[in-house]
Amino acid sequence: MTTEKPVSRSEPETVTASRAKRGTSHPGTLGGSNRMLSAREVGAMLGVPERTIRERWREWNLPAYRIGKHLRWREREVHAWIDRNTA
Repeated sequence: MTTEKPVSRSEPETVTASRAKRGTSHPGTLGGSNRMLSAREVGAMLGVPERTIRERWREWNLPAYRIGKHLRWREREVHAWIDRNTA
């Protein structure tokens, strides 16, 4: 009779092992947060109205992603953009 430990099928073993090696439990955070922000959140970070973000993101070369009909910005890319454009 062999006693086997039940295996969780929610994640592949390589993902679990690599997370243990990195010492983090947050998936998908390579070099910063991959959290997607709305125009309201980006506006709050920059101290400008949401409407300004929606109207000027292309002009400012602020990388955005269209998810369905919504625009979203990666938090780490917004921080990088701020660093590049700081006077």
